Amino acid sequence: MPKPFATLLAALLMQWIAVLSLPANAQQVSPSGAPAYDGHLVQSVDVDGVSPSDRQHLLDLLPQKSGSPLQRDQVRESIRVLYGTGRFADIEAEVSPVSQGVQLKFVTSPNSFVGSIEVQGASSRPTANQIVNASKLQLGELFTQEKLNRGLENIRQLLEENGYRRARTTAEEKRNAQTQQADILFHVTPGSQAHVGEVKVTGTSNLTLEDVKQIAHMQSGDRVTASRVSGSLQRLRRKFQKQNRALAQVSIAEQIYHPENNALDFTYQIDPGPVVLISAEGYHISRGKLKREIPVYEENAVDDDLLNEGRTNLLNYLQTQGRFDAKVEIRKKTDAKVMHIIYDINPGPLHKLVRIDITGNKNFLDTAKLRSYLQIQSAHRFLSHGKYSETMLKNDVTTLENLYHSNGFHQVQIKTRVDDNFEGSPNKLAVFIDIEEGVRARAGQVTISGNEKVPTSDLPELSTQSGQPYSEEALANDRERILSYYFNHGFPNASLEIATKPSTSESNREDVSFTIQEGQRFTVDQVMVSGTEHTRSYVVNRELQVSPGDPLSQQDLLNTQTRLYDLGIFGQVDTAVQNPEGSDPKKNVLVQLHEAKRYTFTYGAGLEFQTGQPAGTNAPQGKTGVSPRVEFDVTRLNVGGRNQSLAFQSHVGRLQQRGLISYTVPKLLDSDKWKLIYTIFYDNSLDVATFTSQRLEGKVDLRQQIGNSGVEPGTRPGPSSITYRFDFRRVKASHFAQDFSPAQVALLSLPATVGGPGFTFIRDKRDNPLESTKGNYFTLDGFAAPSFLGSRSETTSAGYVPTNFGRAVAQNSTYQAFGGKGKQGRQFVFARSTTIGLEQPFKGTKVLPPGSCPVNALGEPTCAATATIPLPEQFFAGGGNSHRGFGLNQAGPRDPYSGFPVGGTALFVNNLELRFPQVSLPYVGEGFGFAVFHDMGNVFTAQHDMLKGLMRWHQPSTQRCLSSGTPASPDCTAFSNSGYDYTSHAVGVGVRYKTPIGPLRFDFGYNLNPTRFFQNVTKKDPATGIQSTTFEAQHLRHFNVFFSIGQPF
Repeated sequence: MPKPFATLLAALLMQWIAVLSLPANAQQVSPSGAPAYDGHLVQSVDVDGVSPSDRQHLLDLLPQKSGSPLQRDQVRESIRVLYGTGRFADIEAEVSPVSQGVQLKFVTSPNSFVGSIEVQGASSRPTANQIVNASKLQLGELFTQEKLNRGLENIRQLLEENGYRRARTTAEEKRNAQTQQADILFHVTPGSQAHVGEVKVTGTSNLTLEDVKQIAHMQSGDRVTASRVSGSLQRLRRKFQKQNRALAQVSIAEQIYHPENNALDFTYQIDPGPVVLISAEGYHISRGKLKREIPVYEENAVDDDLLNEGRTNLLNYLQTQGRFDAKVEIRKKTDAKVMHIIYDINPGPLHKLVRIDITGNKNFLDTAKLRSYLQIQSAHRFLSHGKYSETMLKNDVTTLENLYHSNGFHQVQIKTRVDDNFEGSPNKLAVFIDIEEGVRARAGQVTISGNEKVPTSDLPELSTQSGQPYSEEALANDRERILSYYFNHGFPNASLEIATKPSTSESNREDVSFTIQEGQRFTVDQVMVSGTEHTRSYVVNRELQVSPGDPLSQQDLLNTQTRLYDLGIFGQVDTAVQNPEGSDPKKNVLVQLHEAKRYTFTYGAGLEFQTGQPAGTNAPQGKTGVSPRVEFDVTRLNVGGRNQSLAFQSHVGRLQQRGLISYTVPKLLDSDKWKLIYTIFYDNSLDVATFTSQRLEGKVDLRQQIGNSGVEPGTRPGPSSITYRFDFRRVKASHFAQDFSPAQVALLSLPATVGGPGFTFIRDKRDNPLESTKGNYFTLDGFAAPSFLGSRSETTSAGYVPTNFGRAVAQNSTYQAFGGKGKQGRQFVFARSTTIGLEQPFKGTKVLPPGSCPVNALGEPTCAATATIPLPEQFFAGGGNSHRGFGLNQAGPRDPYSGFPVGGTALFVNNLELRFPQVSLPYVGEGFGFAVFHDMGNVFTAQHDMLKGLMRWHQPSTQRCLSSGTPASPDCTAFSNSGYDYTSHAVGVGVRYKTPIGPLRFDFGYNLNPTRFFQNVTKKDPATGIQSTTFEAQHLRHFNVFFSIGQPF
């Protein structure tokens, strides 16, 4: 090559390098002249500083391709494309000569994006989460030093607000060049917390300094916290509000920190302002009502907007009181110390809106639905005069017209007539609304355009179809469907315009066009999970709903977050898109996890209050009392790095002492529909006054969810589930009541082993399990205890007899809301629940009615070798969640000697309850509801006794048994065998108070036909001191009281 030519070529190449090495933010600068090598063949294109997979992906985005002529505009456009991806902070293009052309190389400086954010050294207040939130660094966003410095400053302010004036905070960055993540660790050294120093007051307050300190709870030496400072201001403001100083201004004018003693001085600026007296003249309105309706008291300010809002609220209140023509004006009188605000009320005559008639609505909504759009209301139980005004009626007409117009009735006409002397009664109003609907427009031609990347056949089916009635509501739903489809298929910037116009081909037709702007489509590149310290990776990976190559879907990100939370082993789950502002069509998805504490300790104490609790040896019906209860639980999550848990639960009270250990595998075989639970527990129950039930049990439960598993956001589990189980337990009855039948004690106090398979089927179609208003609930529980699986009872001769029995319990509940014009919270609810339980012995096992096993001359039971169903396995009923005519477990057959309940092998309880809407009560406010109920049923000796007992409402006469004078007489034995098999009825009232965890419930039941029974009563003659035993007839109490949380069923 001649030397002059080589020199010229080198000069031209240097010019190209100088031009193309401009930084990305200076790409708009245009070099002068076109280089002579423009058009030379590009042998290779490279992007420096990225992985091989990313390199090929980026090269595919560039306009300047390898094998094509070098063009200056395409190189500049390639730089813009790379910079637009958001992945690079600086880009330079270098061109170097190679054989038969040139080589193009883009030298880059990568950006970093916010990854995990951790805090080390945080105090209890502020917490680590509060510190992370204060930094305002968002997962996946572009990381810059400026943002980090701003975050450190925010954390410093947060710590100072909480009294940590000596705190030091530093940030440690850990950058990953491969993922471009910048993980941040904040090191916090809080130091000692500052204390309150000197407290000063400025302004014109009539409070002394000591008064301010006492009211504000700010004394010298107190710890400085953000809640203490803000609470002091609130307490001072409330103090002035109680003095009717709504314009009082309270603030902290100055804070002075003394580092030598770590004290913080506070200066309060207080301006009490004038006394603001708000009153109503012309009509009596209580002081409390004024405070609720006039927002001056709530906002702690007085301005025209708030006063006019109060005027509107008072007008609405007056109209609900039947003052439909009321007028309210505002007057102000002000002097140096007092501001008088007077609402002048002209109430007008008293009216009552007794009727609202709507006619003419033939082709659209029914009358009940149209009424729900009206402001005016006719009188009813909760609105004794109705609600009406001319303005309301005009607004209602406008609302109905708009409703009709939006649904294609463009020619609708609505006329109203008001009769203020309805049926000849002065001041009784009736409103008549006549609707002339006209012809309803229908959808004409429906077109979709702009969907270049998604075929029309893939879009969701539209509600708006040609020939169907025109509806703006349907158009809005179609818009939501189309956009949701795009958002969930990688088009986060999609938009949609809907245009309508009258059809030119047919009358009363509206042509509809959907114009879609799809925007760029994004897909998932990598899924990056961080924050797992103990959890195994596969446990997280199987819950991820996003995978590389999938369209970027907001719904999939939400589903991933929900499923990871549902594992129960993460305290916080954050999902985000890395580099959300960049134009790169491949996006990394970040999943940041914070593992929950693996050990949880729970403890507490409480009280149980109801009738029928064990009351000693001489009170066969128990007594009303309070039982203390203490609980202590320990839960271990994330066992073995899996979403499995080990739990220990215990509680101790008068009625029950229990210790339980369980191991739960919530997703057996990686299925959302299967759960496996191992349980072993010891239970010592005294909730039956007759005896103490001791139980040592081990069981295995395999639970199957039928239908939807409930893991998708916004969904509940399917209505049905079934649990397969195997139980094996050792049960024993001990501590029998005084005077209990000797033969029964000898027979029933022996331990028994019960083992066998069982199942529980549940179908739950209630709208709300805590406060059901509609739907139904059904459960069926079955259990079999055959002797070949280990079921047996010990005998008095130290031997064993095989025990064989089966049990089935079914419960069905229904709920029906009515009244209240269909408005939620104003409806009555009729609830019904029916429970049937049956136990059936087989293979020689028998049911022994009370008193059917006498003792021989040696005092031994004559039926010692008879296999019976163990006493703790029999049915007991009565209590707040059962038959409310009985105390706790007081229903059914009773021992002929002591009079205590002994249970039975058949159960029937039917509950009827009418629940009233919640009401507002004076002094106590809202949230109270009432109920009336009727409970019927009983526990029966055997199945055939239940069939007869349901037809019998009274027990047989007790006279023949009493006349015999002994429980062992044939008459008394006959009474014990069948005299308790009857249906007991109870009625009552209940009070409910709504809480977030269910209603607090007080129930007062009255038994119409309480059980009569016999008892050996020991009495002492006061004169001689000699004790004697008499055989007496008694009956259970009529009244029973129950307190609990949650509805009875």
